[in-house]
Amino acid sequence: MSLKKYLEAGKIGKEARELGKELIREGVSYYEVAEKIERYIRDAGAKPAFPVNLSANYEAAHYSPVKGDNRYFRRGDLIKLDLGAHVDGYISDTAVTVEVGTNKWESLIEASAEALNNAIKSIRPGITTREIGKVVEETLGFYGYNPIRNLTGHGLGRYDLHHGLVIPNYDDGSKDKILPGMAFAIEPFATNGKGYVHEGKGGNIYIFRKWNNLKGAYAQMFEEFKTLPFAARWCTKYENYESLLKKGAFLGILYHFPILHERKKFMVAQTEHTILLTEDSVIVTTR
Repeated sequence: MSLKKYLEAGKIGKEARELGKELIREGVSYYEVAEKIERYIRDAGAKPAFPVNLSANYEAAHYSPVKGDNRYFRRGDLIKLDLGAHVDGYISDTAVTVEVGTNKWESLIEASAEALNNAIKSIRPGITTREIGKVVEETLGFYGYNPIRNLTGHGLGRYDLHHGLVIPNYDDGSKDKILPGMAFAIEPFATNGKGYVHEGKGGNIYIFRKWNNLKGAYAQMFEEFKTLPFAARWCTKYENYESLLKKGAFLGILYHFPILHERKKFMVAQTEHTILLTEDSVIVTTR
């Protein structure tokens, strides 16, 4: 583990998140916000660990705008801003929920944030992931909300956004343990619905599923993006990039992340931090 690089990625991720919170305003385009956040990350000396996610209302995750996108933030929208930075493959992953111009969902946002705070307070060497999930579930229940059960936190590896460890948002009975030396993200998703998401159409985010014997543009793309997710709008320099992405997904070379919706279209809030556990400390890199 490179503590220095994890900390630098966390600092940049935090700053990018705070910038994004200020940029999300009624009438502003999704594309403008995503581009400005990712430019900030690059200018700060890191790279995006994945495309900026801007998921609205009952969308929980995986929407990133395309070039020419006609989506604009509307008054009353509940926007999940999820972003990450990496320094030489060492990742930070962080998220916040922004309500555009109203405060109807203040309690839902607070529930998600408090669940994350309580989960972080519970961390110690040897704690099981189910214990963390129980803290999240109980905190959300105190506010009158449910966790989304089929979305989880996750381990972080070098150039690996979802590395091994799964951290549930409820007590799933798992016996997996958090141990010193681990890097991971906890991300409580709170909803006023039953607590499940399903897959919708593609959200313009891709990742390589295969990387052996790649040729032509696919080999060039893998050299650029490696094993991390990337945005369709990052590929405009490649000739016929839209067809290239579509064909890659069809052939199984690429995976096209679907937008995840709350099943009954109830609202969703999300908060997330990246954590490093050492022998004697819990380091929240994105706080």
